[in-house]
Amino acid sequence: MIINGDDFGYSDSVSSAIADCFEQGLINRTTIMVNMPGCEAAVQLARERGFFDKVGLHINLTEGRPLTNECACSDLCDDRGCFTGTFHIPLRARIYLDRSARKAIRCEVEAQIKKYIDMGFTLMHADSHNYTHVYLSVYTEIRKLLKKYGFKTVRISRNIPKGSFSPLFSLYKNIFNFMIKRLKIDKKRIGTTDYFGSVQDFERSDKAKISNSLELMTHPDYINGVLTDNTLPEAHPFVTHEWIEKNGLHLEDVIGRRIKLLVCFIQVHIGGAMTSLVNFLNALDTDKYDVDVMFYENGSISGIKSGINILPQGKRHKKYSVGNVIKKLCSPRYIAAAAQGMYYKKVKHNKRMAVQIMSKQGCRYSTPNSKEYDVAVAYEFDWCLNYVMTRVKAKKKISWHHLEYDKSGLSYKIDKKAFDKADALVFVSESCRLAYVRQHPEHKDKTYFIPNLLSSEYIRSRSTGDVTFPFDDPNRYLKILTVARISFEHKGLDRAVRAFAQLKADGLTENVKWVIIGKGRDEQRLRELIAVYGLEDVIYLIGVRENPIPYMKSFDAMLLPSHHEGKPMVVTEGLIMGLVPMVTRYTSAGEQIQNGIDGLIFENNDYALYQGLKSVLENPKCLDKMREYIQTHDYGNEKEIEKFDRLVEGLLQ
Repeated sequence: MIINGDDFGYSDSVSSAIADCFEQGLINRTTIMVNMPGCEAAVQLARERGFFDKVGLHINLTEGRPLTNECACSDLCDDRGCFTGTFHIPLRARIYLDRSARKAIRCEVEAQIKKYIDMGFTLMHADSHNYTHVYLSVYTEIRKLLKKYGFKTVRISRNIPKGSFSPLFSLYKNIFNFMIKRLKIDKKRIGTTDYFGSVQDFERSDKAKISNSLELMTHPDYINGVLTDNTLPEAHPFVTHEWIEKNGLHLEDVIGRRIKLLVCFIQVHIGGAMTSLVNFLNALDTDKYDVDVMFYENGSISGIKSGINILPQGKRHKKYSVGNVIKKLCSPRYIAAAAQGMYYKKVKHNKRMAVQIMSKQGCRYSTPNSKEYDVAVAYEFDWCLNYVMTRVKAKKKISWHHLEYDKSGLSYKIDKKAFDKADALVFVSESCRLAYVRQHPEHKDKTYFIPNLLSSEYIRSRSTGDVTFPFDDPNRYLKILTVARISFEHKGLDRAVRAFAQLKADGLTENVKWVIIGKGRDEQRLRELIAVYGLEDVIYLIGVRENPIPYMKSFDAMLLPSHHEGKPMVVTEGLIMGLVPMVTRYTSAGEQIQNGIDGLIFENNDYALYQGLKSVLENPKCLDKMREYIQTHDYGNEKEIEKFDRLVEGLLQ
């Protein structure tokens, strides 16, 4: 069932009432009047109160001032340029309007649609003030615009209670609803409910005969300080949870009956986890899932297919704003956490644990999300994990593990409560799953293996672009590439530099170039280390590349000297692009690479790394056979999304 709060933006009182109804779980949609003076304040309210993704368009041709001069000068408006609210009342006008009126309607509705989209709303649902969109004279113009701008759902004409309309009017309504339900947008029928009316209409209906989907319109407002449904012909008390339950109704968006899925991620960035997220989202069947994505910080989002709804970001404050500082100073829990975090960061030099501690508090100040989901996924740790487990309403919750937890520097003691609340712990590597179970057997029965998804087609589509080498005559050299965050304790780039220093002493670096793409907290230390060993003509740091894939097709091998990893996406990306991976033995290395067949795995210590690189530099042709093997195999695995589908089905049974 949908309970819609009509007239959002009509006034501050109406908008406030609608926001409170969302917070109390009494409505699950609203539609905004973009031409009314309260519109901008309503937009901000929707963002702050967490229902921005639940706002449709309330087409308005009868109240206030129009957005366009053409409409203001038409017969729809008076001499002050305000809507008269009467053009649709004559029966004849509901069937036919003259050309000038139709043109004015088309112009005004398109302006309202554009403003709705420009304000960032994504629900793409339409209804209208005073039901004007259900009149044939108006619908013939609106229909074209619904198709043009890709609306997904639309309100039908009132059809409850049965028998309350004259035979002629009932026939008209049946014809209109038949037409609207067969409207196709992008070759798919537009979404509608089977029944629509007011709460009073529903009360007067034979409820036993109302099945499938239902929309009830309400008009929330505060009258004398009391939350009221101000739907004509007279105001009445607003519905309650008890009323909803008594009538056996389910307050859900039932159009399409898709599984409501929320995915939380820390921020838009360049890296393996972001690539994994994009491929995971693109592999989801949007006919099966209604997908919302919330980042802690939004950025320039690209590559995600249409049909995935990006919510307003979780971060809702400026770090050093007066309001933010005062709010946190008034919170003993926040002050205690800040002190503890500062201790681990400054005294223990453990920034990772400091972030863990503070992320639990950060959730309390994040954008609220009042929607109820079937499944919520924390696709990373820290803020994502704590937000999903403590701030999201969902039937089932999943924590996604992209790394080997107990080697990552994370504190299990801090995360244990969140893991206890999770219904499933997903690991991108079977080896990492088993390692976690050995350390934490209490969670054994809710651990699952689902690999990172990667589409070969997607990776190759990103392979076009210019590549600039930081050295002359690149064809002379064995070219080795690393794409990684510059973190010594994780990625081990410092030990690889020391290995190259020994190789230089052995006289083996004249015909090799190693290029590193990335940034991180140890970048300056890495530059200094390269200078100390006199390797500036062998090792090149070229910073971040928004899209490093074009480089992969121009190099011979990829080096990843990590101390630990989950299941790094960059290795699979390299394989898809024909690069031979050379890696230290992290936990899942054997799952990604067949040693000696399509890559090389060195034992995870400094001497083995040196010996492995030495053998390659002494005989670079050893890579040729592996490269030939790689080029004849497909390393994409987007079909593995079926494992996620089975997990969700099992959790929701």
